[in-house]
Amino acid sequence: MIKPYTNKFILILLVLGLFTSACRPKKAIVETGPLNKKELTELEKAKIRFEKQSDSAELAFDYFSGKAKAVISTDGRDDNATINLRIKKDEIIWASVSAFGFEAARAFITPDSVKVLVRLGKNSYINKGFDYIQQLTNKKVDFKTLQAILVGNKVRNFSSSKDDFKIEDLFYIITGEQEGLKYKFNYNNQFKTDNFSIDNSSPDQHLIVSYGNYSTYNSNLVPLELSISSQTGDKKLGVYLRYNKITVNEPLEFPFSVPKRFN
Repeated sequence: MIKPYTNKFILILLVLGLFTSACRPKKAIVETGPLNKKELTELEKAKIRFEKQSDSAELAFDYFSGKAKAVISTDGRDDNATINLRIKKDEIIWASVSAFGFEAARAFITPDSVKVLVRLGKNSYINKGFDYIQQLTNKKVDFKTLQAILVGNKVRNFSSSKDDFKIEDLFYIITGEQEGLKYKFNYNNQFKTDNFSIDNSSPDQHLIVSYGNYSTYNSNLVPLELSISSQTGDKKLGVYLRYNKITVNEPLEFPFSVPKRFN
């Protein structure tokens, strides 16, 4: 009963990496010299303001921790779990998954490695380089993508001068397509991500991530709710997280010990 919770949570992390890493950021260039005297349109000015404001709205942190109630849906079944998450910016993502009052698994992910210890049921241990995730997903998966999604910051793997930008019903909407991926990002009037979707036609993959109930921490906004829905072919996976405790920039420990039989 316990191990599936762990496997599903790990799969969620892998799914996120798969969808959000297929494109690299490209800096938009705005020429201001004598060769470009064209006056910007109001929409172009709004886009420049949005880019500055959305960058300023990023959660600035060195350490982040959150405790969340989770509902994981797969094969028409909903399972409840508790997830404790700790992040040291750009260095460590640590997660503990519990159900029925017991820790089911613990994960320790860095830009270079992936370690997962399943504690209940048939104990197992994974100790791989970060390319383990890349082999299961895509070679362009990066650590910062996972980190950004979990704290509600911008996913920066998507940016192109060809992207369409518009303002509609108090939302800033960015849509684009690169390398067979179609994406759409909706930002609210606080310049934070409300939701985004990514669709890949080959293979048939779809991802929707939604945020809700933003609260202020360290003068920045953090979502208390995170919903993920993914589909690959006829396989569907969903997870809903609601943080009931968050701390920002309080020093954290990242304990991870491995039983001797796995050494």
